[in-house]
Amino acid sequence: MQLYSITAIDDHGKKIKKLIEMDDNEDVTSYMDSLGANIISVKKLPSFYRHLKPKKKIKTQDVIEVLDNLHLIVKAGLPINTALNDLAADADNPEMRNVLDDVARRVHTGLSFSKALSKHEKIFGEITINLVRIGEETGQLDSTIKDAAEHIKKISDLISKTKSALIYPSFALVAMMGTMIFWLVVVMPKMIDAFKSFQIELPPTTRFIMAMSDFLQSYLLHIVVLSVAAFFLHGFLRRTNEKYRYVTDKLLTKMPIFGNVVRYFNFAFIAEYIRLMIAAGLPLYMALSIMEDSLKNLVYKKSIIDTRDLISVGKSFSAALGEQKMYPNIILRMVNIGEQTGNLDSQLENVAQYYYQKVDYIATNISKMMEPLIIGFIGIFMLIIMIGLMGPIFSLITNMPT
Repeated sequence: MQLYSITAIDDHGKKIKKLIEMDDNEDVTSYMDSLGANIISVKKLPSFYRHLKPKKKIKTQDVIEVLDNLHLIVKAGLPINTALNDLAADADNPEMRNVLDDVARRVHTGLSFSKALSKHEKIFGEITINLVRIGEETGQLDSTIKDAAEHIKKISDLISKTKSALIYPSFALVAMMGTMIFWLVVVMPKMIDAFKSFQIELPPTTRFIMAMSDFLQSYLLHIVVLSVAAFFLHGFLRRTNEKYRYVTDKLLTKMPIFGNVVRYFNFAFIAEYIRLMIAAGLPLYMALSIMEDSLKNLVYKKSIIDTRDLISVGKSFSAALGEQKMYPNIILRMVNIGEQTGNLDSQLENVAQYYYQKVDYIATNISKMMEPLIIGFIGIFMLIIMIGLMGPIFSLITNMPT
């Protein structure tokens, strides 16, 4: 992909400038002709300019709405270019209007719809582009667009539920840590000064709390700085070091509650993705190959790559999945049934629906699951504080002359 800066004059004599990305085999002149503009200059820009372009603010709901409408218009028999122009004219979001207008112009210059969509892969997603390409090849474009819209709806809903499932425990953890630090840094030093003035032998619990308080007062700033540095280092290593990312992804799947959400999400996503590809007429091996880049968790991505390699040497899908040692028996059993009965897509749909419901259940009930842990943790913390506070007072009372 090459980034171009184009200056042109439109039909009204107005000077316009555009930044567009095009392949080497695309005709810049044809693209600008579709705008009804006369080109003044075309400049190739260095690749780093791509990162300076402002990001398009387009919500997932906008994409779903466009695909739903596009499905209905194409099903009615209108040409895809006409459908895109109509949707661009009706779009409320200016950014989405520009994207649809760009896709329509690329189609007008001779690109296929899927190829034109691929210029905006970050907006529409790889699975949408693949389904559109399959629809173009099989003559079932309206149904594959509908499948893409339904898939995005399901994944968007699943992501929303996953995020909501993780917000409560994250907030509770931060609140507990903040409370502990406040007690140990602000409240306890004043109490400790009073205890020292008693000139009595302090109990072990009180001395332990005093040591923690002194440590936090001395090193709290260092801890904060190191924590922030560790956070940014973690993000940098996740982006640049595949081995580190794989290890952290694996640790994420092992965590209590959080790990369940991550596992169930990936099980549902994998089943739903493969089902769509198979239902669209793609062979299983190719469906697995296409899905690889859509998996964000490297543990599951590696499992799919290994599964595909085993299938290439003659193993069944269920047997190949079983060798990964990470997929539950219910998935292996359903896949096996689907292979034997010839309705693998139907069985994968059942698997996806099953794990969608499990994520939904966790998202709905996570507060109830976390409450005993949170209450227990706070109770233990407050018990230690109370023992530490009451110990010196009890010692003072017992040592008072009668």
